[in-house]
Amino acid sequence: MQIAVFPSGLSSLNTLQCCLSFINEGDNWTCWIISTPETRSVCERFEEYNPKIKAIFHDDLAEELEKANDDIEFNFLIGPSTREEQLRTLSLLFNHSYIPKFWFIEESPGRKNEKRFLSSYADTKIPMSILEKTVVRSVLLADDLSFIQANRIIWDVHSSRFIYNIQFPNNASRFDNTKIRDFQDEALGIFQEAQKRFGKHAVEGRHPPLGRFGWHQNAHDRFQQAGFRGGR
Repeated sequence: MQIAVFPSGLSSLNTLQCCLSFINEGDNWTCWIISTPETRSVCERFEEYNPKIKAIFHDDLAEELEKANDDIEFNFLIGPSTREEQLRTLSLLFNHSYIPKFWFIEESPGRKNEKRFLSSYADTKIPMSILEKTVVRSVLLADDLSFIQANRIIWDVHSSRFIYNIQFPNNASRFDNTKIRDFQDEALGIFQEAQKRFGKHAVEGRHPPLGRFGWHQNAHDRFQQAGFRGGR
């Protein structure tokens, strides 16, 4: 049996995508995701979604390793979670005499799209599974679902990210500097809250060209500094 074990990162859907990519590689694959107090509830949702995913709280990993048998081959994914959680998980594996095969997430930019793989240091590649919108909706917490619906945030299956497209009102071209600032404050607040909920790299902010509204360059610069994409 092949077990992929790694701690969950705060970009929880990236964690799920990695789990499903391993599992979809064959019937002999399962996945252990190690959760922290911050990621425990969402990891348990992944376990409910797919029985081949096992959510293990970080304080319980040693006990699970003690119950493992010699037929198990452990695999460890480098990348998700903090360095401390990664090292802690690896230390427990080594302390129980398990030396895993190491994997990492590989980005392969192409002309038309960006492909992502799970790659091992033995030159094995597993294509990253696509997370359909139905899957994302089924694993999100009710409060997160309400948040993305209220703010018209969509899931993009091609980039595996949430997209927050700012919706401008019809009278945006008549905004004075104070209203522009207030509008940006609200948009930036939504964007930052989305990053807090789903992970900084799991959310992309976009806005239309600001020239159509006659907004000053400063407004464009402020959006760009906050991490939004969009033209002047």
